[in-house]
Amino acid sequence: MPELIANGPIKQTNLSKRQQKIAERQRQMAKQNNTNFRKAERNFKSKAFLPDMSNVIHFSQLEKNSETNLLKIIPVQLPVNLWELDRDMFEDPNCNLSDKNNENTKEIHKPFLQKAYTLSDHPGLIVIPNPFKNSGQRRLVKKTLCDWACFPNKTNLDPFYNMEIQNSLFEQHVIDSENQITNPEYKAPLIKSLFENDESSFKESKSTTTKKDDTCTTDNTNSGITDIKNLETGENRTKCQTNLAVTQPKNEFYLQSHNASDLLDHLRWTTIGNQYNWTTKAYDIDKNIPVHDDLSLLMKNIIKCIYGAKITNENGTEQTINAYDFSKYVVQAGVINYYGLDSTLLAHVDKSEENMDAPLISISLGCSCIYLVGGDSKQGNLTPILLNSGDIMASCGPSRTAYHGVPRIFDNSCPSFLTDIENEELDIQQNQVNWKPFSDYISKHRINFNARQCTL
Repeated sequence: MPELIANGPIKQTNLSKRQQKIAERQRQMAKQNNTNFRKAERNFKSKAFLPDMSNVIHFSQLEKNSETNLLKIIPVQLPVNLWELDRDMFEDPNCNLSDKNNENTKEIHKPFLQKAYTLSDHPGLIVIPNPFKNSGQRRLVKKTLCDWACFPNKTNLDPFYNMEIQNSLFEQHVIDSENQITNPEYKAPLIKSLFENDESSFKESKSTTTKKDDTCTTDNTNSGITDIKNLETGENRTKCQTNLAVTQPKNEFYLQSHNASDLLDHLRWTTIGNQYNWTTKAYDIDKNIPVHDDLSLLMKNIIKCIYGAKITNENGTEQTINAYDFSKYVVQAGVINYYGLDSTLLAHVDKSEENMDAPLISISLGCSCIYLVGGDSKQGNLTPILLNSGDIMASCGPSRTAYHGVPRIFDNSCPSFLTDIENEELDIQQNQVNWKPFSDYISKHRINFNARQCTL
């Protein structure tokens, strides 16, 4: 085979004109793919060597930043503490503050404000390092795996399986696992593959009616890969057609029925509220599933907290970096992403929503990750950020349309309070929920969930 030089002319060979065109096209594609994002993705994604972490931003531990990075980090002044909006979910920033009025020194201690930061290279980006109580994070893990992940919300498995089951996939996994412990002869029910000839279907412990899914489904034959599918650019925001044909998957796994435990390893995402159609890259306006009240309240509180967020410029003047009126904000859609330790999210821009002024809020749970944020192109300024469990990110203003991705999930990085199965205090706060199944899952996964306002 003729040798190609990536950044030079093609060597003289006896190639036909057609072969020369193909070779030139391959050379150009190689150059186009060698973007700042691609270089960073290769650095962090490779498991053959330790990634270069010298330029990674640490918001939760500022002392770990290089002098160059410290110059990029700008404190953000928030008008209200999250704890003041929801004392059950969020930690009081002043909980470790000593006596506010020291009688000996007469020193008056000012109450702490909610810590938040932005980056000079990425205007509009706001990161609030974990403001949650430990019990609050555990509640969110349960919500993202159970309550918010149930039918009729769709998952990446819906194009291949009859997912109209009573419980979420994780809940059914837990039920099956517990039944197998108490009854060795118990056989976990199978969830029917839509491509299997066998007429047997999933039978639930409680009778429910099932019907043929007439929703728009994705023509995604690669759901078995480790890359998490993202909301790519979609110019078409009109109503999508129903009953879109789904190409028979190439992966034989999806041609067979499986129990919930087997399918759980292949769960990549769940869509919330307005259902996003991965084929048309648009929202199906006929499938507006109500958003859970607790999720809506959580996101509205965050939006209220960052409304009017300001930074102080070098000349001493104040600048507002988010002026979106929280009273206009409505949670209409969202995605829960489930990352395994080998999962990645390729660089993309979220711009399928009609309303691009409302901030996009995302929350991380479980294992830590590298989050890459850029600008309006893959060659723009690129910054890697270490996101830990509980961190909140708000993409406001220009950062709302910035390229971003997740090239690396770190093993052994999940906080102990999410994996601790013998914490009596947390167990009581969680109403004595058996935490072991959640611990087993979150110790090897990162969950990220976000919320969006779609319409003006």
